[in-house]
Amino acid sequence: MWTVHDCWLYTGHCFYYSYAGCGKWQTGCGDCPQRREFPASWLIDRSQRNHTDKREAFTSVPAGRMVIVPVSEWIKSEMERSFLRGYDMRVIHNGINTETFRLFSGDDIKERYRIGGKHILLGVASVWSREKGLDDFIRLAGMLNEDEVIVLVGVDRNTRSRLPKNIVGIGRTENIHQLAELYSAATAFVNPTWQDNYPTVNLEAIACGTPVVTYRTGGSVEAVTEATGRIVGQGDLCGIIRAVRAIESRGKESFREPCRNYALAHFRKEDRYADYLRLYDELLPGTGR
Repeated sequence: MWTVHDCWLYTGHCFYYSYAGCGKWQTGCGDCPQRREFPASWLIDRSQRNHTDKREAFTSVPAGRMVIVPVSEWIKSEMERSFLRGYDMRVIHNGINTETFRLFSGDDIKERYRIGGKHILLGVASVWSREKGLDDFIRLAGMLNEDEVIVLVGVDRNTRSRLPKNIVGIGRTENIHQLAELYSAATAFVNPTWQDNYPTVNLEAIACGTPVVTYRTGGSVEAVTEATGRIVGQGDLCGIIRAVRAIESRGKESFREPCRNYALAHFRKEDRYADYLRLYDELLPGTGR
């Protein structure tokens, strides 16, 4: 059984190709447009050879001897167009700790960061980049009303120097509890990601009662329903603002319980563990396979 969290398994170089708009992984790679992206290769383009090596190594396992577990429906559909298309694939979504990520008032954390009564558009990333939507957030800052503020968690010193005054940059919270408080305090969790699989930050926000506004990117949409947020087209900053203000107009409180209930029904890590255990039981000799 092989759990798949990104696209590296079937490409010649990259972990994701959506932002680059590249489909060479379907035909063998070569002349890689992301050769200098992580993991960078400055002198030699080995993407075609890497793709061949992966295809030969991974497909050497008979189809009946390996089950692939994509963590989103999106990456499953992508893999079904790759050299792994003949393998059994079972989607098991990521899970989170819904006891840690739960409803908080958010008042204390607003006071801590001197946000006051403003509507918070929250973004969270371990590393901010254009692919994660950093440039989009900077442009969004110029579209905010006086009673709105963007808060970004995971900002390093260089990134902080680029931020306008109405973006609060936080390096990291002191603990997970504070992060959960920020999720709860936000009016909306905004995820303008240009390439992603099944981001757990969406799940964490929803578990804390906060609706998600995300681009129609990869598996980022798979946790978002009418009750838990809004989806807009990639690069549609006006669409993000409209979605956030619709949430403001309706009232954040009206989303808290529906979001929390959806998270308990779909995101509990214990339920995802159980999915894996059922699959293990199915694959064990003498138990039905």
